[in-house]
Amino acid sequence: MRLSALVCVQNQDAQLSQCLRKLSFCDEIVVVADRCTDRSQEIARRQGAVVIDGIFPLESQRKAAGVEACSGDWILEIDPDELVDAALAWEIRAVLQMRPDGDWYDLPIDNYVGETLVREGWTGALSSRLEPRLYKRGLKAWQPRRLNAPAVMAGRPGGALKGAIRRSLGRDAGALVERLNKLTALAAEDLADAGVPARAADGLLAGAGAFMRGYVGRGGWREGRLGLLIATLSALFPLLAQMRAADVVAGRAAASAEAARIARLPDVVGLAR
Repeated sequence: MRLSALVCVQNQDAQLSQCLRKLSFCDEIVVVADRCTDRSQEIARRQGAVVIDGIFPLESQRKAAGVEACSGDWILEIDPDELVDAALAWEIRAVLQMRPDGDWYDLPIDNYVGETLVREGWTGALSSRLEPRLYKRGLKAWQPRRLNAPAVMAGRPGGALKGAIRRSLGRDAGALVERLNKLTALAAEDLADAGVPARAADGLLAGAGAFMRGYVGRGGWREGRLGLLIATLSALFPLLAQMRAADVVAGRAAASAEAARIARLPDVVGLAR
């Protein structure tokens, strides 16, 4: 079974090199460089990766372009801030060599803040604990989104592997706040695209549910101060996304009005004749 690793990157050269080194057990590495202005492409090519360079506004577009470039029978999907250790690499190869029972597999994710492993409390806004990352080529598709594009899986699920991907969410609690800022900006664009009305009440209600789900339902309270912070940021996520979506809609309307005004200028000054 030929295995391709797929990595989509956006100006993350500081993390990319180590990520790619950990994927040397794969038969091929494909890196999709989306509007990168740093050394990401150079680093990827130096490590022997196939590089797809372009402009991909949607996460679904990046993933689809990467899958199209992969030549393997199976695809392992990894983010630049993630590492695959030797034990997980061995497990993946063993599964593929022993006639796999399924067409796709979930991979556990260990989320680290600095050197601290935070196991509980993740709700999907900031991160997750299990995702379908190992699959036969052509069996995974994504809905058109900028952020957390929902995946549609075909074929038979094979369950979850035992080994986990190591995901680094930043050096400290401040990095989680920076992550929230970045993610809510993308979520706001998605909400504006979908024409979802921006209502603060909806954001507050969704935020309260996210806090209870993460802190109580998923055991965030066991993680101490970090668990409380993660639950709080998860609660803020829908409210901030709604508020920023209103700004996006207003900005787009202003840009459209300005473009229309400029288009009418020749008529106003009599140049159309």
